Amino acid sequence: MKRHIRSGIMALWLAICCMVTVSAFSESKLMVVSDLHYLDPSLFPDRDLFVRALQGGDGKITQYGKELLSALYQEILAEQPDALIVTGDLTFNGEKKSHTALAEWFGTVEAAGVPVWVIPGNHDINTPSPLSFTSGNYQLTEPVTPEAFAEIYADFLMPGEAGFSYAAGISSDLWVVMTDVSWYQDQAQTFGAFTDGHAEWLEETLKRALCQDIRVVTATHHSLLPHTRFAQESFLMFGHEKMAALARRYGVKLNLSGHLHIQHIAQEDGLSDAALGAFCIWPHRFALVTLGDDGTLTYDAAALHDRFLPEGFQEMSREWFAGIARNKLTVSLPGTGEENALMADYAARFNLAYFSGTYRKEDAAWKADPAYALWKKNQDSSFWQYMELVMNEETGDNLHLECVLPH
Repeated sequence: MKRHIRSGIMALWLAICCMVTVSAFSESKLMVVSDLHYLDPSLFPDRDLFVRALQGGDGKITQYGKELLSALYQEILAEQPDALIVTGDLTFNGEKKSHTALAEWFGTVEAAGVPVWVIPGNHDINTPSPLSFTSGNYQLTEPVTPEAFAEIYADFLMPGEAGFSYAAGISSDLWVVMTDVSWYQDQAQTFGAFTDGHAEWLEETLKRALCQDIRVVTATHHSLLPHTRFAQESFLMFGHEKMAALARRYGVKLNLSGHLHIQHIAQEDGLSDAALGAFCIWPHRFALVTLGDDGTLTYDAAALHDRFLPEGFQEMSREWFAGIARNKLTVSLPGTGEENALMADYAARFNLAYFSGTYRKEDAAWKADPAYALWKKNQDSSFWQYMELVMNEETGDNLHLECVLPH
């Protein structure tokens, strides 16, 4: 029913194309979240097995997915945004049970008066190995096809073209154009692609928006602009130049993305791509995007508030993320026990700062730290090469962005 109502509202807006000129903006507020990587607890009855699997991963704390969603719900109630935008990687690895449970949670959010809009990521549709963790064994569980995804999330997207691409109407003068560039034909792939079909659809959508004096924010799972040099392969969508050119041509200033798991804002020729840190890793980022009545668009990345989480959760999550990096490196470092401990701790702190969006190149303490000199002696290591790439790039404010949308 909601899907038909929303489609009717969009059709009404399109029917009055070029009949109304908006002289001022409506104030709007969006909450954005990405990379939930939710796994329904029914799929890991062997919690110890699942935790061991996560310890070899990239810092996800998915075993506490229910607690994180509960805290996010409280944030939504506190902020009362005009919509919740979810930019893909909804599930851990495309399990149908996880999708079904998450759609039920989205329904609870909508029942509280906040519309939800979603697009899939590379971990959501036709995934090759959706797993459950049962009695000491990994077992394949049911994935979802594009058709099943459409059915499960029918209330949280609209029938569209170019995959699950559509324009979400936030207000009479703001759309979030949800652009599905994930690749899941036959089998999910890590990369994303903006194809000629996407370009045709997007240009037509942006023309309609321009005709109606509607401002647009776009949203994708994969990056629209290059972020860091080490994080382009599989993160920067193929064909990104085409989408960026269309965005600039039609006055789009901001694209919302995820996939990197790193809180990072890239800017190029008047266009910004705000990659939101993964919600499933510390410090559990979400973003608030506000459009003021003067046309000022503001993006602010935030972290889940302690008051909505179990006592000590953020510190425990921080240590979980740091510990994974520390433990992976300690076993391969060539120095003494004391030196290795210093280097591993330094690497963990560096990752915490970088992934949370708080690392700054101008902070001299990073290179003044004694552990940096130890790392410098190990220039063949992959961590040193990654760290040097990051440290040699300019860093701006990755938590806050302001721009003005044209009238």
